[in-house]
Amino acid sequence: MVTHHDVKHYGFDLFDILILLSLSAFAALWFRRTTTNKSSSAPPLPPGPRGLPLVGYLPFLSPNLHRDFSELATVYGPIFKFWMGTKLCVVITSPPLVGEVVRDQDTVFANRDVSTCALVATHGGHDVAFASYGPEWKKLRKIFVREMSNNTVLNNLYGLRREEVRKSVRHIYEKVKTTVDIGALAFLTAINSIMSMTIGASLHGDNAAIDSDQFKKAAEDLVTLLGKPNVSDVFPALKWFDIQGIERDTREITRVFEVMFDSAMAERKNNMIDPTDKKKDMRKDFLQFLMDLHENEDGATSITMPEIKALLMVPISTANLL
Repeated sequence: MVTHHDVKHYGFDLFDILILLSLSAFAALWFRRTTTNKSSSAPPLPPGPRGLPLVGYLPFLSPNLHRDFSELATVYGPIFKFWMGTKLCVVITSPPLVGEVVRDQDTVFANRDVSTCALVATHGGHDVAFASYGPEWKKLRKIFVREMSNNTVLNNLYGLRREEVRKSVRHIYEKVKTTVDIGALAFLTAINSIMSMTIGASLHGDNAAIDSDQFKKAAEDLVTLLGKPNVSDVFPALKWFDIQGIERDTREITRVFEVMFDSAMAERKNNMIDPTDKKKDMRKDFLQFLMDLHENEDGATSITMPEIKALLMVPISTANLL
């Protein structure tokens, strides 16, 4: 029989043995749980490159992610995985697979991890692209589909688009016998058409909240930051340090759009459309639709001001991609 004195004689203490046994039991339970989950419930992960401990495949990625992903797709196929720090990333390069993910599996896709830049730009993920699946996501999706992207609404806004085209034609006529940059003018016309449908304003005129150059730079910088790898997203423990300054830069860029939205909302409140006007729906832009919903007392359809700004960011921020 082994006594406590015998255990101490060999250099061990009873407390040390208990700790060793506890750790062994915990390791056995963890191993059993992980192997059971992998074999019974979790589907197999797609192939992908091996990374390094802790940092994963992060050191091998260049600033041109689209090129890296294209090269990896030629090796591992249209869907592959890799680790970025503690985050598992799955990349899909096939259009049919993308359609299945964002259309058929949209409820699952909605619960993906959202980058810090996207959260800041959308006021905490209050839009259809970055909101988690739930009642709020369903409400925002319904609003976006019914009030902002259906054919009836777009046809009703035809007059606003036509007016912007007429302004551009008038500008060319006034510049007769002078050089006109048609490319820049076409870009400005497209941007103004989208902004006119969105907030009922354009980037020219004395009442414009921001000029076209300021808007273009802000939109370009925002798209760049949305696609830029962020250490804070890979290692959440470092989020508060904002090592790359991406959160700070995103807040500065969103202030540019905030000024534009606040100016449009203030003007709209001072010149509210008569609710008894039967032709008001023919003149409604997206902002007016959303502000009407904001005034609605029905909790199922009423939306908050951050949600309004986040929804307006969808057409505004993507306008620069035209």
